Formats: sequence, structure tokens, C-alpha cells
Amino acid sequence: MDTVESKEVATSHVDDAYVAKQSMVMDENGGWWNWRVIANHVGVSILTNVCPVYLSELIPANFRARAVGFTVAGSGVLSVVATVVVWATEKRRDQWQYKIPLLVQAVFPATLALLSLLLTESPVWLLAKGRHDDARRNLLLLRGGNAALVEKELALAAAALKSHSEQVNVNVWEILKPANLERTISASAPLCLSQVGGQILVLTYSTVILVQSGVADPFKITIIIFLLQFLGTLIGPFLLDKIGRRPVALAGFVVLFAIDVVCGALACAGLATQSQRIGLAALCIVFSFTNATCFQSIAYVLPTEVPTTRLRESTMAWTTFWSYTTAIITTFAIPQITNADAPETSNRTLAEIDELYAGRIPKRHWKGYKSTANEIDNDNADR
Repeated sequence: MDTVESKEVATSHVDDAYVAKQSMVMDENGGWWNWRVIANHVGVSILTNVCPVYLSELIPANFRARAVGFTVAGSGVLSVVATVVVWATEKRRDQWQYKIPLLVQAVFPATLALLSLLLTESPVWLLAKGRHDDARRNLLLLRGGNAALVEKELALAAAALKSHSEQVNVNVWEILKPANLERTISASAPLCLSQVGGQILVLTYSTVILVQSGVADPFKITIIIFLLQFLGTLIGPFLLDKIGRRPVALAGFVVLFAIDVVCGALACAGLATQSQRIGLAALCIVFSFTNATCFQSIAYVLPTEVPTTRLRESTMAWTTFWSYTTAIITTFAIPQITNADAPETSNRTLAEIDELYAGRIPKRHWKGYKSTANEIDNDNADR
């Protein structure tokens, strides 16, 4: 984004996502499926970096949280649509069971690709490149012809660019220098912590959790969860602008902690009764709403406003990179680590456990392994 226009980046990667989805629909044998999935996710990932920064440079400060937050709300809408479509096509037994959801997914980027042709370039980016007249023209268009407001905003942006020698030999690693490290950590922490804290893992596997808990109609409850998540992403940005970032974040984190404690208590109780299972489903719904209101709403706002102007794109990329890294760890690596290293010690004596460790038996084979210590115990019992 430092060298290529934000508008062009956004448009090209919306097109990339559309082409990837459309080619997956048209592919009869699935030979290129994996590559198209990768292309689709590359486009989405780049848009995740570009859109919040782009919007933060177009919108006045008092509307910034709502503008950036509504991009998260847009993804919430798509989550609801995708879940409903998958639920509606569940009973089909032909190729359209998967092609209909993919067609629906292709419609949205196609629409966005057409709408992106109407986008204007970021005035801040134009100003940083020395295109002052273009920046003034675009900002006049965005501010409804208010010349006084435009001149004031341009003066402030120019001062910020000049004070930091902005856009001159920008090095991505400057975000880790002592002078910028605190800003980088503050900007990237919410999104990464939401992954490490398990919020994304819980919401991603909400259907699986509800099914294993014995909750009736888990798919319908998942739709409700996504609807409440969408509602939270609408309310959260409004609260951020009206109340502030810190109050919303702190209050939301306290509520999430309380929900975690109650869910843990229900799980320890065994979820033996219908009321306990209904309570778990209700808590999952409230958890989704609260998480969307605080964590999700603030996670994409801070990287666009905490860093200096020249490091905003780099900080956003850093934040997204580590959010994906932590997501991979929590979603895929932890189950593998558990499978490899978590021992099954139920109904094992201490002597058996010592033998299993001494024999270097893989943890995943412990359950069915017959130890010599167990045979000795059985012989003694027979005598």
C-alpha cells in the first residue's frame, strides 16, 4: 500500500477472491481446488490489511470506530448468510450441496468488485506522494464541499507527515524499534489475544461444541450465535465512539471472564439435565455477542489509529500476521500437541504409568496398551 494505491489494491483482491470462488464452482473434478482456496484466502487476507487503514484515512476521527467496525459487521453478515445457506442445502445429495454455497460466496465479491470501481483514493496517501491537488479534490468530495474543513484536515495531515519524515525510506522493522514498540504492542494485542484467549476457537467450533454437549438443534443455535455476533459488531463501534475504547474493552473482558467461569461450572456438573444444556447454549450466544461488542470491534480499530502515519500499514500487516499465526496454533497445533503429549492415565496404576514412560510408549497408544504391571496385578488377584 505504500507504493500502490489503496483503491487499486482493494479492487484487485476483491476480483481475486471472486475469480477463485467462481473457478471452484466451475471445477468438476476438484483438481485445482486447493490452489483456488489459497488464492481466495490470499485475497481476503490482503483486504483485511487494506480496508481498515483505507477507511480510517477517509473518515473523520469521531466516526472512525464505526467506519472500521462496520467492516467487521459486514463479515458478520456473510457468516450468517453462509451458515443459513449451508443449513438449507444440508439435505441435498448432489453436487449442488457444495456448489450453491460457493455460488452465494461468489456473488458478494462480484458485487463488491463493481462497487469498488466507485472508490476514491485516500487523501492521506495522495498527500504523502506529493499529489496535493488530487488529495484536496478527493477530500472535498468526501467532506461535501466544506473547503474550510478540508484545508484544516490537509494541514493536520501534512504536519503529521512532515514531523515524522513520513513515507521516506519506510522500513517495516521500524515498528519494533524502542520508540515505536509500545504503539505496536498496543495496536496488535487485542486481535492476537482474541485468538490466544480462545474466543475465535470457541466461535469457530460452536456447532461442534453444542453437538458434543447434547444441545438440541445445534445448527439453529449456531445461526442465532452468528446473528448476535453481527448485532454486537453493529453496537460495538458505536459504543467505542460514544463511550471510549477503554471502558468498552474492560467491561467486555470482565463479562467474558464471568461467562467462561459459568460455562466451566456447567461442564464440571456434567451437563446432565436439559436445563444445563440450554444454559450452555444461552451462554454461548451471550459470549458471541459480548465478544463481538468488545474484542472484535476494537481489534481492527487500534491498528489504524495508534501507529504513526508512516507505520500504519506495517503495523496492520504485523497485527494480521500474528493473528493468523496464533489462530493456526490454537486451531490446529494445540489438538496435535494434545494428541502427541497428553497421556491417558485413567484406570492406570502408578506402576503402569512408570512402565509406559520407561517404555516410551506413544501417548496416543496408552489407552489400549497392556502393561506387564497390570498382568502381575491380575495374577496376584487370581491367587
